[in-house]
Amino acid sequence: MVRRRDGQRGLGEVVLFGLLGEPATLLEPALRRIDALLEDEALLDGVWRSLRTRRPQSARRGRPGTPAEVVLRLLVLKHLKGWSYEQLEWEVRGSVAYRHFCRLAAGKVPDAKTLVRLGQVVDGAVLRGVLDRVVGVAVERKVTRGRRLRVDTTVVEAPIRYPTDSGLCEDGIRVLRRGLRRLVGAGVRLRDEIRDVRRSVGRRMREIGLALRRRGDAGRAALKRPYQRLLQITRRVMREAERGVATARRQLTRLAPPAQCRVHRALRALRTMLPRMRQVVAQTRARVLAGVTTTAGKLVSVFEPYAQILRRGKPHRPTEFGALVEVQETEGGIVTEVAIVPGKNDAPLLVPAVERHGVVFGRPPRLMAVDRGFYSADGERRVQNAGVHHPVIPKPGFRSRERIAYERQRWFRRGRAWRAGGEARIARLKHRFGMARSRYRGERGMARTIYWAAIANNLAAIAARAH
Repeated sequence: MVRRRDGQRGLGEVVLFGLLGEPATLLEPALRRIDALLEDEALLDGVWRSLRTRRPQSARRGRPGTPAEVVLRLLVLKHLKGWSYEQLEWEVRGSVAYRHFCRLAAGKVPDAKTLVRLGQVVDGAVLRGVLDRVVGVAVERKVTRGRRLRVDTTVVEAPIRYPTDSGLCEDGIRVLRRGLRRLVGAGVRLRDEIRDVRRSVGRRMREIGLALRRRGDAGRAALKRPYQRLLQITRRVMREAERGVATARRQLTRLAPPAQCRVHRALRALRTMLPRMRQVVAQTRARVLAGVTTTAGKLVSVFEPYAQILRRGKPHRPTEFGALVEVQETEGGIVTEVAIVPGKNDAPLLVPAVERHGVVFGRPPRLMAVDRGFYSADGERRVQNAGVHHPVIPKPGFRSRERIAYERQRWFRRGRAWRAGGEARIARLKHRFGMARSRYRGERGMARTIYWAAIANNLAAIAARAH
């Protein structure tokens, strides 16, 4: 059964806080202001509803679960401090101040595994509502008035290792063999014994590593033979997996209900992985054996298929693997929108950013500042027609004398200087609030990463201007 808040204090808590003094005084000033912000009932609504629908009878039956207020405050503290779930459990358990902030007092702190599951329940749709409400609080407290808007995009790295064709084959083989072993463990009788190909795969990986040390045509020729052998092993394991899936489907009705559940889980994993491995084999053959390096829709991870290859022109990191994320910010350091961009072009984001700003503040911004990647003649005209008085959109490439004079106006130069502060905001989101690399798996995990970074940033910005 899920509650909104915890009950009244016990006698031990009264004695404890009576000896230590008012618990709010134990918090650092910024955290004390954030503690007051989280008293807003609207912030709890989405979390409470999400926890109530976690199981069919969560709203009415079962032992009392972790209250929604405690869940929200624990997750906020985690992302404000940049802790892992294990560190969050350890820090809160040993701190009276953090216990008060999380409304746990002398109660039991949820363990790290429970916190992981609770964090997965509070996902993108819920966090979208929490972010909107935090922005609403910033508007109510006049931290921002929405007069200026700057928009930029950045790459959030997916939780994957550097992608190589041989590494993708190795990962896929390991997952397929694990799925077959789980079918056998659940009681499915396969026609053939599961082959142990770990030593063969290891040899091929070492041969590929030695061939990569060679340069030029000799190195490319030396790569082909070990890759051919690795692809042979991969295709053989894929055929075994396909036969195992067919056999498991035929024998499914003969198994006991608990074993059927285990078989269903294994089949779901195998059916998910097999199409990805077909794509890995196709792109590996095209690149290594045929020399075609521009495969459309190339897969860079069998575990995070949404990850894109993004080349942003950074000298220290020319190629990144993850998702392109749009960040919209107004004055006061308030991030009003973060979203995963499906494409790789910034220009189509210009007009929707103004429309989104109008939904939040009820009017378009007076000044909008972006970099030259957002420029298009049609986009500039449309944002002006939407009511933006000063669109600071530098034009790339050749500029006429009229355009140069236009961009040398004082308001344009000031707006371009203000836009540069957006780089610092993105750096803060990445290095202070964990948006540099997703800690969570899957596309939903990527959405949780960027939403929590924006929520933590906004709470810190409101608290900084509350005194």
